[in-house]
Amino acid sequence: MAIPDQRPDFVHSLAKGLEILSSFSEGQLLGNQELVDATGLPKATVSRLTSTLVDLGYLRVDPGSRKLLMGTRLIGMGVSVQRQIGLQRVARPFMEALSKEARMTVSLATRDRLGMLVLEVMHPPTDTRVVINMDAGTVLPLPTTSLGLAYLVAAPIREREQLLERLQARHGEDWPALRRGIEQATQEYRRQGFVTTRRSWGRAVSGVGVPLMLESSRTLYAFHCAGPASALSPVELREELGPRLLKMVHEVEAAWRTRPRRRLQPPEIHKP
Repeated sequence: MAIPDQRPDFVHSLAKGLEILSSFSEGQLLGNQELVDATGLPKATVSRLTSTLVDLGYLRVDPGSRKLLMGTRLIGMGVSVQRQIGLQRVARPFMEALSKEARMTVSLATRDRLGMLVLEVMHPPTDTRVVINMDAGTVLPLPTTSLGLAYLVAAPIREREQLLERLQARHGEDWPALRRGIEQATQEYRRQGFVTTRRSWGRAVSGVGVPLMLESSRTLYAFHCAGPASALSPVELREELGPRLLKMVHEVEAAWRTRPRRRLQPPEIHKP
């Protein structure tokens, strides 16, 4: 595991523990040796960290295989966070309506390192167009998906520059073609407010993407609407699906601005 920061206030032990937990993002069973291979941490360090995480309830031991899996405390935290993310609650009915009307998959995501972590997905009825096989928790690549491109074209300048450098280092010989795709998406976004992709994800999937920056938290999200490339011509992407998704995002943003605000209650103070 590469430690990203050498500042005096950077807690390396915490970073290592979180790296261990992130290895369970797919809900799989993992042994200590597999975690060593995945994180690059010494075996003794992995053993100490997993033992502590089991004691705290973030991981648990599978009785049959003796391997590790997500503990109830970690799962519970994930469920609580999902329920409390206000944007998802506000966006869900708009996403569901567009998915049914367009007969396409509609998703909401935000960046996780060099990928886009899908937070919410609405699928159309399965008896209509082909459903895109994707669920909440899926991570999609930044430079080749409408979700990722929508994020890149709207990211703050400094963040965007850092991401481009990291993507170039990761993709090597493929970078010139990817960079051209990003530049084309930037032009599309400036011209029409959304980006388009054809046959992305390494599959026959096409879609459109629209970013949304929440000014209250300075958090950037992206929405996309995607379906089988055979059912979506470039004209349909540009003249129909893109404008419909853009309209939906504007509606979500308006609903977010006018949503009822939860008032924080001060904690009760119990006098002895």
